[in-house]
Amino acid sequence: MDVPQNSKRRLNLVAYVCYFFTGALITTLGITLGPVSAAFHKDPGFIGQMFTLLNFGLFVPILIGGVLMQKFSAKALLGFAAAVTIAFTAVLAMAQTITLFGLTVLAVGAAAGITMAVGSYLVVRINPDPKERSSSLIFTDFFFSFAGVVLPVILGYLFKHDASWLVMYFLMSAISLLLIALIAKARFPSVESAAARQDGKQEKEPWGKAVFWICFAAFAFIYAELVFTMWLPTYLQQTVALPVDTAAFFVTLYWGAKATGLFINHYTVRFMPLRTFLIGSAVVGTVSIAAIANIPHAATIAAALIAFGFFNSGIYSGLISYGSLQVKNSSPALVSTVLTSGSTGTLIFASVSAYIFSNYGLHWALNSSVFVYVLALISILLAASCSKAERLHPESLGKRAEAANQAA
Repeated sequence: MDVPQNSKRRLNLVAYVCYFFTGALITTLGITLGPVSAAFHKDPGFIGQMFTLLNFGLFVPILIGGVLMQKFSAKALLGFAAAVTIAFTAVLAMAQTITLFGLTVLAVGAAAGITMAVGSYLVVRINPDPKERSSSLIFTDFFFSFAGVVLPVILGYLFKHDASWLVMYFLMSAISLLLIALIAKARFPSVESAAARQDGKQEKEPWGKAVFWICFAAFAFIYAELVFTMWLPTYLQQTVALPVDTAAFFVTLYWGAKATGLFINHYTVRFMPLRTFLIGSAVVGTVSIAAIANIPHAATIAAALIAFGFFNSGIYSGLISYGSLQVKNSSPALVSTVLTSGSTGTLIFASVSAYIFSNYGLHWALNSSVFVYVLALISILLAASCSKAERLHPESLGKRAEAANQAA
């Protein structure tokens, strides 16, 4: 490892802030929708369509993240993302037009795509040990969900007391300033030196079929989760007949359970084979999401939401880690490919599920997430059946036996 321990700690912290940045942007869209609509005197549906620009902005940098990290340093990319966020927020504060709002949403979405791609690769790059890598990725994802627990509460309080919708982007700029402070003195590993250490074998090493099943699983997982969280409040109010504040509490229940699961599961994967963790979590997640969508009983849904949030928590990060372990030396391109697959789900979930809702109703809009989640489970099983990770990284099967042998 060419990264000193003190730099490794700082880089892990950088990755945490990167994920918090993206989580802050994504999980607060529903909270900011109303204030933005009121400010510009537009229908919420129109503003919701404008948020598609954010998803597109997020998608593109992740799609080309591997290329960007080959051409530019991680520090330069993160500094650029933070600067873009601060600059567009400052301009938007001076001239609030709907066109400039759209450009800001696109630009900040692109900044979030950069932070997500670089943050994920940093964790993979500085944690060569499979157990540490899986644990660090899951703990990094905790900060995405943590943003979803904390910021909606803060923004809800501020908006209730007549704060401007711009406060959301001022918060994004504050996170950007923190990111700049963290990267200023951080020593980033170079992608080129990683390739050099591999003696030119990086491009020649085949990824294998498991990577493509993992990519599809990442797509299906993100799509299913976002469709589920998008239609859950409406389902709770219309089908389960819960009042709006109780429905909101149930949504918070999910994100809180997920954040708790991410915190706990980053320890779990140190003692459990990653393949077993992914399959077990996906099985429980499938049962839970099916129960939520098809048993309109409040107590059952509450229990299933807690189970779904907890067991669903580590799957996406686990897929990124499992994909990176399918080769001896993971590259930015491989990590970017898995992230791009997941981001494709982000790109299309709103339009596809809205089409299902318009033509087939709420029941099938919500249950489409169940169907796609089942596909994610099947893809994980297929990836496990042809995985090379257990052969290439035998230490990923667990360290307890190794530690016992060394003690003996």
